[in-house]
Amino acid sequence: MSSTSGDLSHHDEIRHHFDVLMAGLLQGMVRMGALVTENTRRAGEAMTENRLDLVKTVRKADAEVNSMYATLERQTFETLARQQPVASDLRFLVATTRILYELERSGDLAVNCVNVLERENGFPGSAALRSLVGKLVTEASALFARAIDALADMDEDAGPRLDAEDDAVDDTVSAFYTAIGRESTEIGLESAIELSRIGRYLERIADHGVNIGEHVTYIVTGEFPADLHPVLDDEDG
Repeated sequence: MSSTSGDLSHHDEIRHHFDVLMAGLLQGMVRMGALVTENTRRAGEAMTENRLDLVKTVRKADAEVNSMYATLERQTFETLARQQPVASDLRFLVATTRILYELERSGDLAVNCVNVLERENGFPGSAALRSLVGKLVTEASALFARAIDALADMDEDAGPRLDAEDDAVDDTVSAFYTAIGRESTEIGLESAIELSRIGRYLERIADHGVNIGEHVTYIVTGEFPADLHPVLDDEDG
């Protein structure tokens, strides 16, 4: 009897340690996501207010995101290798590797935006274009933030809901491209192409947010949403 009790105690201890590791990974991802959201908004401020002084600040903040990515990715693979996760735990750990990728790439895309600003030595185009890019930053970062909230809450409906909400971002991107076309003669072809890249980068940040939501749905339910459209790669800019 005492032997059985001891075995159970040992099992409980192992399970507790495993739960602590899993909770740490989740908290780390949520923190990382909050940093990416904040840096996306900071990049938006740099663009809409022509704050070239913020370019280095955005890059420096992304260095912390990259450091967290390396640490959390290592911890995830160590947990996979050293523990014996059951099905639901295994789903979480496998999805974590993908969510970390979505977070890290989104951070890079925010940096790409300010890289364009620096290359152009300021935001080219009219106040109307700056207003549109500001709206796009607001929508994309808000969707991304909701994805991080869904991750923290393990919201099983996050995938389909965020996918539907992404339509508004796509509409704003289309309006931004149209506005760039109208001003292309005044700002020049090169600047028009650079601005188009900014639109694409922000659209992709929102797409990564949708992907995070879909991975959360998978963790909770064991199934991917039927309309999963993962972002597989991004332009480096």
